Amino acid sequence: MPFSQVLQALGQFAAGFTPGNRPARALEIDLAEVGAPTPFEQAAIGTWTTEDGSILIDLRPDGQFHKAKPAAGARHSGRYAVDRSKLYFEGETGWVALGKLKRGRLSIGEKQFHKA
Repeated sequence: MPFSQVLQALGQFAAGFTPGNRPARALEIDLAEVGAPTPFEQAAIGTWTTEDGSILIDLRPDGQFHKAKPAAGARHSGRYAVDRSKLYFEGETGWVALGKLKRGRLSIGEKQFHKA
């Protein structure tokens, strides 16, 4: 049996033990070293939106972010960290995402954002 199938089988087995509504866990991004923003952090700080305005992301200087989908009434928040042109996001429920900042555009997955 290939290794990937073994991992899938273990994942399905473990899913039976996982509760449906998991409690929020503590965020792992450490904000203890908050100081003056680097040039990369300065470039990332602000409000970003998709071309159609369906998603807004507010990146704050304190390492917090707020994401909103106005049409759906959805709101999420969490922390982010900047490592040169890469942004690491961690939501309040534990999901993580990687963003890339290049030429004034922020891409997260397939979504493209520009400063609002």
